Amino acid sequence: MSSLLRSFGCLASSGLFLFSAVSAFPSAASARVLVKAQGRCKMVSGGYVAFNGHCSFKHKRAGGTDAYVVKLDDGSDYIFRGPNPDALSVQTYRGILNVKHNAKNGHDVFRWDDGEKRRLSVKLDHVQNADAEFDDDSDKATVAAIAGGAAAVALIGALISGQNSSNAPEPATIGAPVRELQDLVGARGGQAEQNLISKGYQYRGGTKALDSSFSYWQQPRTGNCVGIQTSDGRYQQIVYTEKSYCN
Repeated sequence: MSSLLRSFGCLASSGLFLFSAVSAFPSAASARVLVKAQGRCKMVSGGYVAFNGHCSFKHKRAGGTDAYVVKLDDGSDYIFRGPNPDALSVQTYRGILNVKHNAKNGHDVFRWDDGEKRRLSVKLDHVQNADAEFDDDSDKATVAAIAGGAAAVALIGALISGQNSSNAPEPATIGAPVRELQDLVGARGGQAEQNLISKGYQYRGGTKALDSSFSYWQQPRTGNCVGIQTSDGRYQQIVYTEKSYCN
């Protein structure tokens, strides 16, 4: 027993333990899963590689709070949360600490300092449909799953129709290019995201279809929803889309 207590004391003093009872959101909140994926993680503590292997990753949102839940194959769980992806914190036995978060092209990095510098890197390998449900009576996808696919198809249609709507006024109809963002077409996704955030755009979710990914951003002042198609790591088209995709 004494050896177990000594081991617990060493881990707690290192600040590595997270409270296992802490959840991503209060129990009353209904969280929306934006990203669910399997990937590979590397945890570096004080310059030492504490973990390097498989992990799971979720990005959730509820009640104005973003939460990232990372579960390592060694049983360690990390929950980062805050009012937006650029203002996160983590709960440790040394208290709540600020976290620096960088995300680009399926690669998230979380950094914090609890007396030792911590760096958790996550590389997403297999992104799942976060909205898919399964009906075990009929072996068919439910309306929610179909709606997720329909949303991607609708956005593709909007992107295609928007190719011939470059002269549409703003606020524009669905499929029209967002004029103030056309200089980002061709830019790398990670770099362009920082530009969007600096302009006041708020990330509202995303999906995948065929060989492209689609992200949804709420435009400041107007509240319009903007759809961005990314292929090969670069923005291909930026158009207005249904406001429901940003809810």
